[in-house]
Amino acid sequence: MRAITTIKLQKSTKSELNHLKLKSESYNSAIKRLISDARNSNLKAELIGAYKCMGKKDLEFLEEWEPASNEV
Repeated sequence: MRAITTIKLQKSTKSELNHLKLKSESYNSAIKRLISDARNSNLKAELIGAYKCMGKKDLEFLEEWEPASNEV
């Protein structure tokens, strides 16, 4: 059996959570989904930043070799 705990929320927070959860979704599932969404959003931002950095490095590499390509 999984351990269960109780957390205290302000009524306004619970009300917001009620609006975010799906009709048949438990509070636990809603919170897990929101955590997953937040992690995925952060990961997406990190990946975009990394790909932009890689793109800049690739462009610099091509610019370095452009004079050699013109000689051929």
